[in-house]
Amino acid sequence: MAGRDAGPADDGAASSGVGDPSSSLLEAWRASFVAHGETADLPPHHSNCLGCGPDNPHGHRLVARRNGDGVVAEHVFEGKHVGAPGIAHGGAVATVFDDLFGFQLYIVGTLAVTRNLQIDYLAPVLLGERYALAADLTARDGRKLHMSARMSSSTKVVAEARAVFIAVDVNHFSDPFRDRGDQETHS
Repeated sequence: MAGRDAGPADDGAASSGVGDPSSSLLEAWRASFVAHGETADLPPHHSNCLGCGPDNPHGHRLVARRNGDGVVAEHVFEGKHVGAPGIAHGGAVATVFDDLFGFQLYIVGTLAVTRNLQIDYLAPVLLGERYALAADLTARDGRKLHMSARMSSSTKVVAEARAVFIAVDVNHFSDPFRDRGDQETHS
């Protein structure tokens, strides 16, 4: 997968990453949730995102693109993602799935937070091997977005994931520690 356009979330203000209360950063991020052309590389969630941030030295630097109503990506887990020798840590695999679902939100066109993430590890996810990923929205029930994804090697599906995300507005991120009194908004 080739490089990506910087997108509106990388306007310099985004370099401060998560926790920046700047309304301009949040508005730039919200603006990313617009129509993206078929096969277009999608912008990173922000420059320091653990899943897709190009400036995060510990991250995965996942690049996803639109594929119909879903998203696809390719990923190679590196030594920094190791669990058992030669195998990606299950948490690293979960991070990639969670971030892939985050890219799916661009296609859905709404901000949302993870409510539930379930992963079936079907085979070891090996370091240094290229994996194809695909995610789709399977259902929408009010604010609940149900999604599914799979990770495949060149020969087999190695992991599958299902998630429920809860749609929120941009103010959810301006004060993440404020008690909202609505359990559905907590990630």
